[in-house]
Amino acid sequence: MPQDESAAALRFSVIERRVRHVTGLILFSFATTHFLNHACGLLRLDAMEAVRQVLLWPWRTVIGQGLLYGSFAVHGGLGLYALYRRRHFRMPSGERWQLMLGLSIPPLFLAHAVNVRLGTLLFGLPDSYPRILTNLWFLAPDPVARLVQQFLLLLILWIHGCLGLAMWLRTKPWYPRWAPGLATAATLLPVLAVLGILEAGWQAVDAEQIDPQLFRRYTLVGTPTGASLTDLREWALLIYGALVLGVLTLRALRQRRERRDRPIVVSYPDGRTVTVPHGFSVLEASRWAGIEHASICGGRGRCSTCRVLVTAGLDDLPQPSVLERATLGRIGAPQRVRLACQLRPDRAVAVVPLLSSGDTKPQVAIAASHEREIATIFVDLRDSTRLADGRLPYDALYIVDRYVTAVSNAVEAHGGQVTSVAGDGIMAFFGMDCAPDEACRNALRAIEVLWQALDALGQEILVEFHHALRFGVGCHIGVAVIGELSHHHSVQFLGEVGNIAARLEAMTKELDCVVVLSRSVVARAGFAIRMPPAQPVSVRGVTDDIETISISSAATLAEWLAAPVV
Repeated sequence: MPQDESAAALRFSVIERRVRHVTGLILFSFATTHFLNHACGLLRLDAMEAVRQVLLWPWRTVIGQGLLYGSFAVHGGLGLYALYRRRHFRMPSGERWQLMLGLSIPPLFLAHAVNVRLGTLLFGLPDSYPRILTNLWFLAPDPVARLVQQFLLLLILWIHGCLGLAMWLRTKPWYPRWAPGLATAATLLPVLAVLGILEAGWQAVDAEQIDPQLFRRYTLVGTPTGASLTDLREWALLIYGALVLGVLTLRALRQRRERRDRPIVVSYPDGRTVTVPHGFSVLEASRWAGIEHASICGGRGRCSTCRVLVTAGLDDLPQPSVLERATLGRIGAPQRVRLACQLRPDRAVAVVPLLSSGDTKPQVAIAASHEREIATIFVDLRDSTRLADGRLPYDALYIVDRYVTAVSNAVEAHGGQVTSVAGDGIMAFFGMDCAPDEACRNALRAIEVLWQALDALGQEILVEFHHALRFGVGCHIGVAVIGELSHHHSVQFLGEVGNIAARLEAMTKELDCVVVLSRSVVARAGFAIRMPPAQPVSVRGVTDDIETISISSAATLAEWLAAPVV
């Protein structure tokens, strides 16, 4: 693909994603106000109707209706386009549920919209809860089936919206902190909405609240208006069914043409070959054939775990897209290495997956992994090899255990998580459930506490074992992928931020200090202090220099932490 076409495709993908987010948020806002209005039925039927005049008024204006129905059409159209674009239906269960729920919403919604909105706009029926509840509880041919249909629409619509919203928000730094409250609200609102409809319906059952004339006014069975609404519902469902059938037919025709005209053969190192239609990526070909192929980010070009070495057909491959080129450049990949999720060969190609998928699951669970900006610390015990010199093995183990316990307690007391203990080296991170700025403050506070604890432990060890306990700490902030290891069920992070923290700790020996911080950690912590002079240093494996601040006195760090946050 030429570079300008690749850039245009990338821009279209970004625009498509933003339009889908905006239209989805508009529809979710409408659903939220609707559910809040339903929940008011727990008070009184007249309160439910009074609140409707306020909550739903913006959606009854010309602008509101244009946004609502335009978003419904655009969002649904993008969903059908995604259905057409999908090469096969072998996908993670989360994606499968999202697709099935999305396709089931329009038929349920269209039936409700025809009864409520078109009944008002075309036939002048009252736009009120008494009419809707009267029809739902009394006048429907099968009231139980209608109630089940309404509650099913409510549940499917809400789950689909919450899934999409959670996928969008999970990369936001503030989301983990707010996630429990949002989950509680997301659970309570549909429950209250259902209870509100039921309570209002029981109020409508009371003969004192239902005027017999309302039954005659609202009854549509056997009337021209009722027949017209029935016809409109059937036409709406037929049109939607025709659209879905048309998309599936076009998709089948495209696949048939691709298989007939230009099938692509992908060869693997174990002698297996996979024949797929033109347009498949190498990763899609692997999944199509059931070949294990690592892809932590899910095939979005956000990682390099699906990378392959092209052993044949390199000259005939399309050039990397802007997204693929950026990822390959970041890892310094050689010319013959490509990303399987982005590589869509035009002709036969032979590839070797470079990373193992680790049995049938990736090492980090995809469903639980996400990108976050975190603060990491690496603590190392100096001269630890001398602990075993002339001492009983269990005595040396006792000292190391006390050291690990002191560091772990300090980290966990400030919201951090210890991810690895390798001998006397301890790696931990902060920011799993808080914003990056707060993560930096928590990391600095943990360093102060572990410094105090290790100083006290050092005095005890010196008296009892005649060994001076010395240590070093490195701290840095950066972006990493956080996830749970599939086989060990422990949270880990992956990214160069941990390597940089370890390299900064190693510099404490050269600088004859206890702690080396990257300047970004101190700046992001936001304490009202005069920033110490920073020294740019070259860190092995990192392209740009890291500005560092060294600390030799615990009193200096304590003074910083006593300052207010600005």
